[in-house]
Amino acid sequence: MKLRNRLIALVCLILFLGIGAALFLTSTSGKPFAVILFVADNISPQMLTATRLFSGGGDARLQLEDFPNFALCRNAANDFSVPDSASSSTALASGKRVNRNSLGMDPGGLKLESLLETAAAKGRSTGLVTTGRITGVTTAAYYAKTLNPDDKEDLLLQYGAHTPFDFVAGGGAKDFEGDPSTAAGKAMKQLTDKGVVILKSTGDLDAQPFWKKVPVLGLLSPGPLASFRLGEGNPDAPSLADLVRVAIKHLQSDRKGYLLVVDDPQVGDAARLNDAETTFNRLLAFDQAVSTARRYAGENSLIIVSGRENIGGLQLNGYPFLRDKGVAILALNTQGIPSISWSTGPGFASERNPADLHSKKTNAPVGILSQPTSFALPAALGTAGDVLTLGEGQGSEKLKGFLDLTDVNKVIVEKL
Repeated sequence: MKLRNRLIALVCLILFLGIGAALFLTSTSGKPFAVILFVADNISPQMLTATRLFSGGGDARLQLEDFPNFALCRNAANDFSVPDSASSSTALASGKRVNRNSLGMDPGGLKLESLLETAAAKGRSTGLVTTGRITGVTTAAYYAKTLNPDDKEDLLLQYGAHTPFDFVAGGGAKDFEGDPSTAAGKAMKQLTDKGVVILKSTGDLDAQPFWKKVPVLGLLSPGPLASFRLGEGNPDAPSLADLVRVAIKHLQSDRKGYLLVVDDPQVGDAARLNDAETTFNRLLAFDQAVSTARRYAGENSLIIVSGRENIGGLQLNGYPFLRDKGVAILALNTQGIPSISWSTGPGFASERNPADLHSKKTNAPVGILSQPTSFALPAALGTAGDVLTLGEGQGSEKLKGFLDLTDVNKVIVEKL
């Protein structure tokens, strides 16, 4: 009798614990294992439409169009209605609206914690991938605190002094070259003293054992990475999709999960030169990298794609045919006027001497590939306009309606 009562009590206890565990799991929201943030300039409805038409005409579709949740985000700086790269990058990285030319510092001079720093404090692995220089302004928003983002030596020294992220890859290898007395030499010594493994190609990054818990830095080109989509699988000319795949492989071995930030400043760089073809190709490469992340990150992931600022004011004019694409979008349209025009910048035409792109003379001459600008400047300026933020996974349902760019940071922090 006593044995039977004990067995009944044991069964009841197990049943009680099972029901309690089930209620706990269903009543509490979990955290995604993988959190990935993609950032680029000119992520706006207007620019994505033009990129879609360039890629395949009116019936083409981008990978970004598969995302179920999205919002339009206001991106004003604290002191100007139109932000710059430093203030808009800081809004995403640190969740605070700051003044123009402020990187990781609020208007009162307080140093702000970035997403990657928050993720590291919570025990997650951290990754940072860029198509630009690792010491570039948009990338430095995740490790630097300064009111002078143009001081490259300071950014380099801050990167060397910072606690290493687990995986960093991008361009700007030349910035790290110098004797021990220079900022480059001091930064390199700090990195090697901290056990950072420095590699020079995507092949070396891919071959690095991902189970070894050592910080990795990939310095993959002297300056920014190759501009176009070419290079899939080529270690000498890596695509952004290649770098995303390798980064995920390295970071996913951490049982606590990871945060990966993917930054593509080259979209904005091309727009500053009024070079629509390169701008579109960069956005298509960016779109492909997002697709790669969705494929490799797994179901338990939060992936967010966000614009930062709008540059150049591109307009696609006239009435292209449904299947017009490529050069048909870049060239004079069927009405004999330029298909593409810009609000500011040097103008762009294949007939023009490349050396004239930075001159203040006049707009590009009319030619089949002309892309005139309303106001001629050596480089295009930022333009007013909300940016798109898209997402899928736990937490992304909060991306709806009109938000501030700083709200995107809050969505991510909540799920770290």
